[in-house]
Amino acid sequence: MAEREFTDGPVGSTRRQPKVDIALLQTFHLVARTGSFSAAARELNLSYQSAANHVRRLEQMYGARLLETEQGSRKVTLTAQGKALHASLGDELETILSRISVLLHDVRSVLRVGVPQALFHHFFPAILRDFRAEAQDIDLAFFERDTLLESMMLEGALDAAVSERSFNQPAIAQHELGSYRLVLVWPRAWGIDIVTDGFDAVIDRPFISYESGQALRTRSVEYLTRRTGRAPRIATSASGSTAVTQLIRAGLGFGVTPDWAVPDEDPQLDKIVLHEIEPVKIWFSHTAFLGSNRYVLLLRQVCEAHLSRT
Repeated sequence: MAEREFTDGPVGSTRRQPKVDIALLQTFHLVARTGSFSAAARELNLSYQSAANHVRRLEQMYGARLLETEQGSRKVTLTAQGKALHASLGDELETILSRISVLLHDVRSVLRVGVPQALFHHFFPAILRDFRAEAQDIDLAFFERDTLLESMMLEGALDAAVSERSFNQPAIAQHELGSYRLVLVWPRAWGIDIVTDGFDAVIDRPFISYESGQALRTRSVEYLTRRTGRAPRIATSASGSTAVTQLIRAGLGFGVTPDWAVPDEDPQLDKIVLHEIEPVKIWFSHTAFLGSNRYVLLLRQVCEAHLSRT
């Protein structure tokens, strides 16, 4: 928990005051007002567990229980400390949240969205077309990133993101959009039949993969090592699935990519679905205070319509 020092009392004495995330206060305020985590979660577009975690974190910072849950019921009641905190927040927090809402809904003219390059190239022209059919009065600024999305959102550089990463941050709300399978891909000119020849037919050839630190690289290397008993030789690394697929198409090696990155019956590439690897989930993320923003809600709905079919 981040802290700062401040002086109180004799010169040289200090106490530490924790920095409170306003999202935690907002969640507690709504739980206290509605009497349940479920109602607060629905209003904030969070999961039930995320709402409960917000309150538990606030209790840790406050140093006391704020809510009690009735046995066998999802209804909650305020403890004495909870009543005192809720009363002290009162109208002032409502005013702050109202001002934030005005800023987010009425002043923001640009929605900043982070998307990995391959997802952007493959899905977002159609997503943007449908979004524009409903909203012409806002600019969309896309940032084609992957590993930096979480830090960019925490730093306030992004309003929303679509990615394969799950962010375990109370300030970021996430919603699952869909999932996809991974496939082993190799040049058709190699004349290999994986079903007949097995994975040993490719494991010693050059492997085209993703940059170090990307989840797809880790998953594919671990799978191939476990399947064949030896690690693939990474000859070239690229930043996204589009680049990886193009390198494989050029005959420079084999790789593991999302199924949607390689068309069925591609004239240059062969592929086989890796059913032993868990499907990769795609998440829509947004900062906690944008949960009721109409543009964020619309973008999420359009993304769900397209990405739930992957």
